[in-house]
Amino acid sequence: MVGVAARRPAAVLVVAAWHEGAPPRVAARITYTLDVTHPERITVTAAGAEEIAAVVERWLGELAASPSSGDVPVTEA
Repeated sequence: MVGVAARRPAAVLVVAAWHEGAPPRVAARITYTLDVTHPERITVTAAGAEEIAAVVERWLGELAASPSSGDVPVTEA
């Protein structure tokens, strides 16, 4: 397969959010990985929009800084 570029593994972030407390505020459980080909997942809880956004921003920063996996198509190995 000539011309096929190496691809980084997919990264995934899932946010489950709900209201809790009195007065109610937004809380979330955030599960993420930078590489879906590995079984490791990180799960954190966050409360309030700013804290939730900080977790998402941190994940995006890690994703942007992560080096290429070095994976290449089998035909190029």
